[in-house]
Amino acid sequence: MDCPPPMVTFEIDRSLENGITKSIGWEWTPTRQVYTKYEDNRTSYIKTLWLSGEANLTNWRTKTATVKYRHQIEIDPWLRPKINWTMPVCFEDGAVVGYWETRLLSGETANVDISWSVDLFDKADFNMDGVVDSEDLGSLMAWYGSDHDWFDLNDDDVVDSYDIGLFLTRWTV
Repeated sequence: MDCPPPMVTFEIDRSLENGITKSIGWEWTPTRQVYTKYEDNRTSYIKTLWLSGEANLTNWRTKTATVKYRHQIEIDPWLRPKINWTMPVCFEDGAVVGYWETRLLSGETANVDISWSVDLFDKADFNMDGVVDSEDLGSLMAWYGSDHDWFDLNDDDVVDSYDIGLFLTRWTV
Protein backbone atom coordinates (compact mmCIF):
# COMPACT_ATOMS: atom_id res chain seq x y z
CA MET A 1 0.00 0.00 0.00
CA ASP A 2 1.33 3.44 -0.92
CA CYS A 3 1.65 6.13 1.72
CA PRO A 4 -0.63 9.16 1.38
CA PRO A 5 1.04 12.40 0.23
CA PRO A 6 2.56 14.73 2.82
CA MET A 7 0.34 17.46 4.21
CA VAL A 8 0.94 20.79 5.90
CA THR A 9 3.89 20.82 8.30
CA PHE A 10 3.04 20.94 11.99
CA GLU A 11 4.40 23.21 14.66
CA ILE A 12 5.63 20.79 17.32
CA ASP A 13 6.91 21.18 20.87
CA ARG A 14 9.04 18.20 21.92
CA SER A 15 10.66 17.10 25.15
CA LEU A 16 12.74 14.01 25.92
CA GLU A 17 12.39 12.07 29.16
CA ASN A 18 14.00 8.65 29.82
CA GLY A 19 14.28 7.89 26.08
CA ILE A 20 10.63 8.77 25.39
CA THR A 21 9.83 11.74 23.17
CA LYS A 22 6.76 13.66 24.35
CA SER A 23 5.21 15.96 21.76
CA ILE A 24 2.38 18.39 21.27
CA GLY A 25 1.61 19.49 17.72
CA TRP A 26 -0.86 21.80 16.08
CA GLU A 27 -1.83 22.89 12.61
CA TRP A 28 -4.48 25.38 11.60
CA THR A 29 -5.68 26.29 8.12
CA PRO A 30 -8.88 28.03 6.97
CA THR A 31 -10.40 24.58 6.31
CA ARG A 32 -9.26 22.48 9.27
CA GLN A 33 -7.58 22.33 12.63
CA VAL A 34 -5.49 19.46 13.95
CA TYR A 35 -4.15 19.26 17.48
CA THR A 36 -2.07 16.27 18.58
CA LYS A 37 -0.61 15.03 21.83
CA TYR A 38 1.54 11.92 21.73
CA GLU A 39 4.70 10.19 22.85
CA ASP A 40 7.02 7.83 20.98
CA ASN A 41 10.34 6.04 21.29
CA ARG A 42 12.03 7.61 18.22
CA THR A 43 15.28 8.15 20.17
CA SER A 44 15.41 4.83 22.02
CA TYR A 45 13.95 2.13 19.75
CA ILE A 46 15.77 -1.17 19.30
CA LYS A 47 13.42 -3.83 17.91
CA THR A 48 10.08 -2.00 18.09
CA LEU A 49 9.03 1.53 17.19
CA TRP A 50 5.82 2.83 18.71
CA LEU A 51 3.70 5.93 18.96
CA SER A 52 0.91 6.45 21.47
CA GLY A 53 -1.45 9.39 21.37
CA GLU A 54 -4.50 11.20 20.14
CA ALA A 55 -5.37 13.72 17.44
CA ASN A 56 -8.21 16.21 17.72
CA LEU A 57 -9.50 16.97 14.19
CA THR A 58 -11.89 19.82 13.35
CA ASN A 59 -13.59 20.58 10.01
CA TRP A 60 -13.80 24.36 9.40
CA ARG A 61 -15.35 23.98 5.94
CA THR A 62 -18.95 24.99 5.34
CA LYS A 63 -19.84 21.45 4.27
CA THR A 64 -19.08 17.86 5.27
CA ALA A 65 -15.47 16.99 4.49
CA THR A 66 -12.76 14.43 5.18
CA VAL A 67 -10.09 15.69 7.58
CA LYS A 68 -6.74 13.88 7.33
CA TYR A 69 -3.71 13.51 9.57
CA ARG A 70 -0.29 12.04 8.70
CA HIS A 71 2.59 11.40 11.09
CA GLN A 72 6.06 10.11 10.20
CA ILE A 73 9.15 9.01 12.12
CA GLU A 74 12.45 8.44 10.33
CA ILE A 75 14.37 5.30 11.25
CA ASP A 76 17.89 3.91 10.84
CA PRO A 77 18.47 3.19 7.11
CA TRP A 78 19.54 -0.39 7.94
CA LEU A 79 16.17 -1.19 9.47
CA ARG A 80 12.85 -2.13 7.91
CA PRO A 81 9.50 -2.21 9.67
CA LYS A 82 7.22 -5.21 9.47
CA ILE A 83 3.94 -3.55 8.58
CA ASN A 84 0.67 -5.04 9.78
CA TRP A 85 -1.65 -4.06 6.91
CA THR A 86 -4.64 -3.80 9.26
CA MET A 87 -3.03 -0.71 10.82
CA PRO A 88 -2.96 2.73 9.14
CA VAL A 89 0.84 2.58 8.78
CA CYS A 90 3.18 2.42 5.78
CA PHE A 91 6.90 2.80 5.06
CA GLU A 92 8.49 5.20 2.56
CA ASP A 93 11.82 6.94 2.09
CA GLY A 94 13.24 5.66 5.38
CA ALA A 95 10.27 6.71 7.50
CA VAL A 96 7.40 4.88 9.17
CA VAL A 97 4.23 6.83 8.36
CA GLY A 98 0.95 6.67 10.24
CA TYR A 99 -2.11 8.18 8.57
CA TRP A 100 -5.72 8.71 9.58
CA GLU A 101 -8.80 10.37 8.20
CA THR A 102 -12.33 10.96 9.38
CA ARG A 103 -15.42 12.40 7.74
CA LEU A 104 -16.79 15.36 9.68
CA LEU A 105 -19.78 17.68 9.37
CA SER A 106 -19.13 21.42 9.13
CA GLY A 107 -17.77 22.61 12.48
CA GLU A 108 -17.61 19.08 13.89
CA THR A 109 -14.64 17.84 15.95
CA ALA A 110 -13.49 14.25 16.52
CA ASN A 111 -10.79 12.67 18.67
CA VAL A 112 -8.83 9.98 16.83
CA ASP A 113 -6.53 7.39 18.43
CA ILE A 114 -3.24 7.69 16.50
CA SER A 115 -1.41 4.88 18.33
CA TRP A 116 0.59 2.26 16.43
CA SER A 117 3.54 -0.09 16.84
CA VAL A 118 5.81 -1.84 14.33
CA ASP A 119 8.56 -4.42 14.77
CA LEU A 120 11.88 -3.45 13.18
CA PHE A 121 14.23 -5.84 11.38
CA ASP A 122 17.66 -5.56 9.81
CA LYS A 123 17.39 -4.63 6.13
CA ALA A 124 19.29 -7.85 5.24
CA ASP A 125 16.85 -10.02 7.25
CA PHE A 126 14.65 -10.58 4.19
CA ASN A 127 12.32 -13.11 5.84
CA MET A 128 12.08 -11.00 9.04
CA ASP A 129 12.77 -13.85 11.45
CA GLY A 130 15.20 -11.84 13.58
CA VAL A 131 18.48 -13.23 12.20
CA VAL A 132 20.49 -12.64 9.03
CA ASP A 133 21.41 -16.17 7.98
CA SER A 134 21.62 -18.71 5.16
CA GLU A 135 17.87 -18.50 4.46
CA ASP A 136 18.27 -14.80 3.73
CA LEU A 137 21.38 -15.49 1.63
CA GLY A 138 19.37 -17.99 -0.42
CA SER A 139 16.71 -15.35 -1.04
CA LEU A 140 19.35 -12.80 -2.05
CA MET A 141 20.91 -15.26 -4.50
CA ALA A 142 17.50 -16.09 -6.00
CA TRP A 143 17.11 -12.42 -6.95
CA TYR A 144 20.73 -11.91 -8.07
CA GLY A 145 20.88 -9.89 -11.30
CA SER A 146 17.37 -8.45 -10.86
CA ASP A 147 16.25 -4.94 -9.95
CA HIS A 148 14.12 -6.12 -7.00
CA ASP A 149 14.38 -3.24 -4.50
CA TRP A 150 13.77 -5.47 -1.43
CA PHE A 151 17.10 -7.24 -2.09
CA ASP A 152 19.03 -4.25 -3.52
CA LEU A 153 20.84 -3.30 -0.31
CA ASN A 154 22.89 -0.43 -1.78
CA ASP A 155 19.97 1.04 -3.77
CA ASP A 156 21.74 1.06 -7.16
CA ASP A 157 18.80 -0.66 -8.95
CA VAL A 158 20.53 -4.03 -9.39
CA VAL A 159 21.04 -6.99 -7.04
CA ASP A 160 24.73 -7.75 -7.50
CA SER A 161 28.03 -8.55 -5.75
CA TYR A 162 27.95 -5.22 -3.90
CA ASP A 163 24.73 -6.34 -2.25
CA ILE A 164 26.27 -9.69 -1.32
CA GLY A 165 29.18 -7.83 0.29
CA LEU A 166 26.85 -5.62 2.29
CA PHE A 167 24.75 -8.64 3.22
CA LEU A 168 27.75 -10.48 4.66
CA THR A 169 28.55 -7.51 6.94
CA ARG A 170 25.08 -7.97 8.50
CA TRP A 171 25.42 -11.75 9.15
CA THR A 172 24.18 -12.59 12.69
CA VAL A 173 24.64 -16.35 13.10
